[in-house]
Parts: sequence; structure tokens; C-alpha cells
Amino acid sequence: MDNTQIISYVEGEADEVIVAHIKKCLYCAERANRLTLFQNRLRAQLYRATCASSMELGDYHLGLLPASQKLVVAQHIRECPHCRREIAELEEFLAEPEILANDLFYPARVLFAQLVGGSESVLAFRELRGKEDESFIYQAEDIQIVIDVQDDVEQMGLKTLLGLVTGLETNDFTIQVNQGDPVIATTSVDEIGNFIISHLAPGHYQLIFTGPNMKIHIQSLPV
Repeated sequence: MDNTQIISYVEGEADEVIVAHIKKCLYCAERANRLTLFQNRLRAQLYRATCASSMELGDYHLGLLPASQKLVVAQHIRECPHCRREIAELEEFLAEPEILANDLFYPARVLFAQLVGGSESVLAFRELRGKEDESFIYQAEDIQIVIDVQDDVEQMGLKTLLGLVTGLETNDFTIQVNQGDPVIATTSVDEIGNFIISHLAPGHYQLIFTGPNMKIHIQSLPV
């Protein structure tokens, strides 16, 4: 019996003559069994081979993926029932009342703010400060952080950051300024969303905003 007939038997498409022969022939039955085992191993290796990893799906759900990658994952989720089910299970897990009731067990959301172009917000912020200093605007979901970099009024050669945060549900946020591992400065957001960080040497800094169940990272702010 040739390979084509063995394959037709394994795939359930063989006629009665082929089926009868394989049931009687130990050699052909063994060939069919080996082919079945090979196909099962191949299916196991290829199962969800094109799916995003669980970590990528988690980052997608939390809004942490870069825009280009987010579009690719979103398109795949629309077409893949396995990934849709995994996203639904993740949503159900994060919505468990016993988890939400206890902040000790509720996983903090981590957002990475993206630098975006100039906007009316930046212009208004400059006019409010009365100076045309270098301004940056960062966006993390609905949260916007506008930062003016000005010369420090107390120490020549150093810089001061004047910031405004909008879109937070609460302004109970602290800010940590890092340059590599060392913590350079800490401050907090006031009741109307403003913050000031003084005496910074020129360079690139990381800002981490920490509040109730949320962290917002600005990975690189040029000062």
C-alpha cells in the first residue's frame, strides 16, 4: 500500500478496501500509526504558533504596547478565538471583587508616557508661565503631562522643571527623578496638578509618577 493510501486512511478519507486492508495488515497499520503520531506532534508544535505571547496580550490589554505593535496584535485578536478567550480571561481576573477590594493584591497599572507633538496645551502652558522656554508634552492614555524646562533662578547652569498633569482621577501622586540608578530628586503633584523640580544639571532623566494603583514612566526627558 502506497503513502497516499496510508495518508487517506489517517485523514479519514480512505475507501472500504483500504480500511479493510490496514485492519488486517500489521505492517500498514504500523505505518498509519507512525504517521498519526507524527501529525499529532506537528499539530502540537504549530498550535498557536502565530499567536502573541501571554505577556504581549497582557501588555496589549494594559495599553503598554507601542502603537505599531498594538495594531498588529489587535488585528490578530479580531481573527483568533484563542487570543480573544485569553483576553476575556484576563479581564475577568482583573475584575475579581476580592482583588479590587484589597490594594495589597491589586496589580498596579504601569503606563509608559509617549512624547507627542506640540499642541494648544503647550502654547497655553507657555503663556501661563509667561516665558518661551523649551516645553515637552507626554501622553499616557488620557493622562497628559506638560513640562517646561527653564533656567534655575537660584543656581546658574542648572535647570528647573515646571510641570502640569491633567487627566488623573486623583492628584495623590509622588514623582521620582532618576538618572540611571541614582534617585536625583523627589516631589509630589499638588492639588491642581502642578509640580516643580529644581536644581537639575543638563542631561536626560527618567520620571516615575506613582499614585494609587498606577505608575507612569517618562523614560527619557532631555533637560
